[in-house]
Order: sequence, then C-alpha cells, then structure tokens
Amino acid sequence: MAKVFTSDLTFEQVFKEYFNPLVNFVNSNIGNWEDSREIVQNTFMKIWEVKDRLDIDTSLKSYLYQATRNGMIDFIRASKRSRTMVDDLKHGASEYDEDPEVLDSMMIRQEIIRAMDTLKPKNREIFRLNKIEGLTHKEIAAHLDISVRSVEDNVKRATENVKEILTKSDVFIN
Repeated sequence: MAKVFTSDLTFEQVFKEYFNPLVNFVNSNIGNWEDSREIVQNTFMKIWEVKDRLDIDTSLKSYLYQATRNGMIDFIRASKRSRTMVDDLKHGASEYDEDPEVLDSMMIRQEIIRAMDTLKPKNREIFRLNKIEGLTHKEIAAHLDISVRSVEDNVKRATENVKEILTKSDVFIN
C-alpha cells in the first residue's frame, strides 16, 4: 500500500476539504457545533500523529468519516459517563444527612480522580480508557495505535500508583 499523504496530496489539503463536511456530519448526530468541531479536530490531530505511517484500505473519504464516527462515539460515551457521575454527585450531596455512605462514595471518587491526576498523561489516558470507560486492552491498543503489551504495562503501572496513593489517603481506613 502507498502512503496516504504525498507531495500530490497533503494533510493541509485533506483538512481543508473535509473539515467542514465532517463537522456537519457530527453535528447532525449530536446537535452541538462546538463539540462537533472539537471531535473533528481531535480526529485530525490523531491522524496528524500517524500521518507518516498511515496506510488505509478504503477510500480516504470513508476512512475520515469512520475515524470521525469513532471519535464521536468516544465523545458520547465519555459525556454520558460524565453526566452520570455529576448526577450521582448531586444526588449524593442532597442525601448526605440521610446516608453517610453516599458521602464516602463521593470522597472515594474524588480521591481516585486526584490519584489519577498524578499519573503521566499517556498513562492516565490508558488507565481512564480501561478503568472508567471500560475498553479492553485490545481496543485501547487499536485506539491509541500502540501494542497490547504497552497497554497492559501502562494499566498495571497506573493501577499500582493509584492504589499506593489511595492507601495513604485519609478517606480509606487501613
């Protein structure tokens, strides 16, 4: 297979030609222009990162739409989880007087988020995709274009680091 981007077809040309149609495609599904632009920008950023070794089996247009669709699905999943977590936190805060266990749950979530913030960005992303979004090691490897072994190592390292921080936390009784 030949490389996608050549002297005849540059990344910039592809971006200029497909950015707006892809934004329209995403917006027709999610109904938010700002988020639609962000999703398409993220798709192009991922393509930029692998542009020198990108080989595709389909047409460029099909590839771009599928990559954007995958980004949109990831965004929707993350949004749903985020809304659920916020709703849980709001709901839990209003019930604090009635159920102290709800506060414990909220505090644990906050500690986990703080612990995740100490991880290196790539390690944090892999941990988030696996533990919060529920993706398999294979799915993460394909999504980030890295080996399954690298994902396994990152998940293990992140889990150990997060556990270590959590065991030192005041939230947990040892």
